[in-house]
Amino acid sequence: MISIVIRNKNEAEALASILTVLRKVYNDDIDEIIVVDNNSTDNSVEVAERFSCKIVIIENFTYGKAINLGIENAKNNLILLLSSHAVPVGNSFFKNSVKEFISKPSLAGMRYINSYSNYLRANDNNFLVNDGLKFGLMAGCAMVNKKIWQEFKFDEKLVFSEDKKWSDQVLKAGYEIMDFNETFFYHIKRDEKSSLNRWKSETIAHYQLHHLHYPSKIKLIALFLFKIGFQLPKEYLGKLKYEVRLFFIKLNLKNKINQ
Repeated sequence: MISIVIRNKNEAEALASILTVLRKVYNDDIDEIIVVDNNSTDNSVEVAERFSCKIVIIENFTYGKAINLGIENAKNNLILLLSSHAVPVGNSFFKNSVKEFISKPSLAGMRYINSYSNYLRANDNNFLVNDGLKFGLMAGCAMVNKKIWQEFKFDEKLVFSEDKKWSDQVLKAGYEIMDFNETFFYHIKRDEKSSLNRWKSETIAHYQLHHLHYPSKIKLIALFLFKIGFQLPKEYLGKLKYEVRLFFIKLNLKNKINQ
């Protein structure tokens, strides 16, 4: 059986949506659902209670700490890490995943294919991940082996990409991560502030994981001036050209439709 760990903060609506799907479609595959809640001020906890979830409250949140806390409280060896904005697809999503872990004791984690480029890369590599930092787990929807997790916990200090660092560690230790031929939908609408905060966290993690030096102020200014002086005007002119073409198509359609 499977344990599911969902990290959550003030996502009551999305949480209710995914829990409805899990209980309706996959209830026979799931042994428990653990919601790791970061002191939500909406009714997330009430939603989790309504769907009979185990609720774990986290203080001093980081993504890695939330994953570790969830896995630590899980009673099963196979655990699906899931975002409240990710929805598993397919009646055999869990059944097929379990079969792979049973047949491959060295399998540490499973990344679910959710794009064509992901599928092409997986096919070229016999559906095994060979670069953990670039193509490792996506914790929004990924299954992990708790026995192997006990050797390698997720980094609780990283602000982001804790899943990629974990993937890199287990691969270097000789374990496997596979790209699996099941999929999920990911749906989320971020406002400008949320998008900028995510970009900031991703950038910090990228430079930390790859041991890179951040560009100098002079280079940042030069890139900014290039963006606003050349790239953005070019993009605007491209969109303007498209809208002009679309306008004339609409005029032509009006004449044809009204004949």
